[in-house]
Amino acid sequence: MKKHSFIFKHIFLLTSLLVILLVPEVSSADWVWTGQTVSGSKNWQTIASSSDGTKLVAAVSPGYIYISTDSGATWIAKTSAGSRNWHAVTSSADGSKLAAGAYSGYIYTSTNSGDNWTEQTSAGSRGWYSIASSSDGIQLAAVDYFGSDGGGYIYTSTNSGDNWTAHTAVGSRFWVGITSSSDGTKLAAAVESGYIYTSTNSGSTWSPQMNAGSRGWYSIASSSDGTKLAAVVWNGGSGGYIYTSTNSGGNWTTQTGAGIQPWDGIASSSDGTKLAATVSGGYIYISTDSGATWTAQTSAGSRSWNAIASSSDGTKLAAALYGGYIYTGYYPSTVAYNIPYLHTNTNNTVYCIASNLSSENMTVSFEVKSADNNSPAAGAGKQTFSNYLNSQTTRLFTFQEKTASIYNPLSGTESLSLLSNIANSGSYGGSLAFVSTAAYLSGTQASCHNVVISCLQGYSEPRRPVTGYACIDTVSSTALGH
Repeated sequence: MKKHSFIFKHIFLLTSLLVILLVPEVSSADWVWTGQTVSGSKNWQTIASSSDGTKLVAAVSPGYIYISTDSGATWIAKTSAGSRNWHAVTSSADGSKLAAGAYSGYIYTSTNSGDNWTEQTSAGSRGWYSIASSSDGIQLAAVDYFGSDGGGYIYTSTNSGDNWTAHTAVGSRFWVGITSSSDGTKLAAAVESGYIYTSTNSGSTWSPQMNAGSRGWYSIASSSDGTKLAAVVWNGGSGGYIYTSTNSGGNWTTQTGAGIQPWDGIASSSDGTKLAATVSGGYIYISTDSGATWTAQTSAGSRSWNAIASSSDGTKLAAALYGGYIYTGYYPSTVAYNIPYLHTNTNNTVYCIASNLSSENMTVSFEVKSADNNSPAAGAGKQTFSNYLNSQTTRLFTFQEKTASIYNPLSGTESLSLLSNIANSGSYGGSLAFVSTAAYLSGTQASCHNVVISCLQGYSEPRRPVTGYACIDTVSSTALGH
């Protein structure tokens, strides 16, 4: 157990004119994870995010509440709320209104992104375990894990935490998780060794969702409209599955793809299609199809993950370690041009001018994917240039014989040898990929519409326009042919 001692705790060869358009397949970019060591190695207990992922709030147990306004790059301890056994935090969509709950303590609220905090005594000193907020931060819902008579109650507030209502009709139970729709009307709460309960009227009445079963639930997440729910089972550390619902909890699907694990956190994008879940002593898992399939984020490591938060679009995540650092992850913007015909004959050199009209800086790689007399292994031919295609930058790429190169007027020509992948081939095809160097925040996101290339073939004039290459990106996921 890594939580408090009093609590159970608990990713065709073509002619030279190339007139055939091939359907492209974009190389799936990997999530990029960074251990934010500046946050310090602490017993991070809980974490929440603004909708754009730039503002984060995390809390230590025992310790302080910490705030980041730059997607986790730097952190500031907010000592005004005191050092406490923090167990729950939540944030409004813009990150300005925050609420935090202490185990065996009070709920604290802030209206200025954590600079100042108000102790909300009207709800009482309780075993606050989880707290949720509407997007405007006005409606709050919190659960008390351990009341005076065993379990506690669900509490709601309609004025940003100034006053609270105890919903005793739903019963005194060992509540461990609660989540809210963006307008605060649809709520879902989970009981340890019990059922999931839902409300469609801001907590006034509750219904047990027995279809999901009585389980060792630990964390629950909701889409912005409250129709898609996802919940995880920790079961005292012995583990369980992830469960999802597409009708506000009326029916549930057991998602076995990620296996039986001691799940202790889950987060959802606003549309409910992108989910992220944490395993205590395991990996972070990500789903982009509402939980049907899952990918382990091995690059983030197998660790004592304790909680996870997501931006509304699901492309930026922040995960907290109990006895470690906070890790942030982002899914980079990727633009890939699949060029079906390149040639090792020096007279058939291909020149491609690439212009980055987006606001993002991009790394550049080239991968040999096919050849007329060789069969490159998938991924084996991928090489990355040290030169970038930065925002508002134009670069020349040359595919000459068995070499791919990029020309930078400031540093000269950088070349990659393709010999090992096309040793005996005359013609080959490959993918020229551009991947963003950081999480997209503002401006124009990189896509096929603004990271553009024009290719010409031939060593002597006049050079011939190359056609048949195609582009696909992670923004629109639609193919553009050239």
